[in-house]
Amino acid sequence: MTSTLELTARLDEAVARHRLLDHPFYRAWTKGSLTGDDLAFYATQYWRQVQAFPGYLETLAPRMAEPSSRSALETNLADETGGDHPGLWVSFAHALGVARSRLDETPPEPETVACVTAFEEASAGALPAFALGMLYGYESQTPEIATTKAKGLREHYGLEGDAIAYFEVHGRLDIEHSKDLVGAIAAESQRDGGQEGASSSGARAGASAIWGLLDGVARVRGIG
Repeated sequence: MTSTLELTARLDEAVARHRLLDHPFYRAWTKGSLTGDDLAFYATQYWRQVQAFPGYLETLAPRMAEPSSRSALETNLADETGGDHPGLWVSFAHALGVARSRLDETPPEPETVACVTAFEEASAGALPAFALGMLYGYESQTPEIATTKAKGLREHYGLEGDAIAYFEVHGRLDIEHSKDLVGAIAAESQRDGGQEGASSSGARAGASAIWGLLDGVARVRGIG
């Protein structure tokens, strides 16, 4: 049986192929070279992932074979919905001059659709460990990314308080969520040893899906 440390290292190795802070869009964010319009467009596209994320958890939780795995996802879902994370994103967008109506009415780019579809399909029909791995490929990177984003928004764009609360919250919560996902993967894999390898493939797919969403934003905004 693979130890938790070994499993985490294996997942992180898979995720590293698409380290999101290395994406040109996030590098520009860190440097403060994005315009307000760049950030506003990003807000409209990433909104689709923010909106859809609770649905991934709702769909996947009942598919868990182990009660501990199901409980981990339900806790994650409670954090998302109880803290009104979509509402926090709306506050971020509002600080950029983007109304809720614009978030809802801006068409998603093909890369955004592909990202959300990949997570939805995995949650509904992929091996549970693969779907858990996809979530890990996303959430394991979030604490570092969220902290870096919040710092950039404060230093380069003068945003504070509610405008950056989404990132501050995820900078904290997703540390525990990531650990819980590793535990869930381990539990599901212990029941079915064939699933452990699928979790690494899922982690790679999750990171790649978010990278693709960012590719779409960068394409439209001419950032490369």
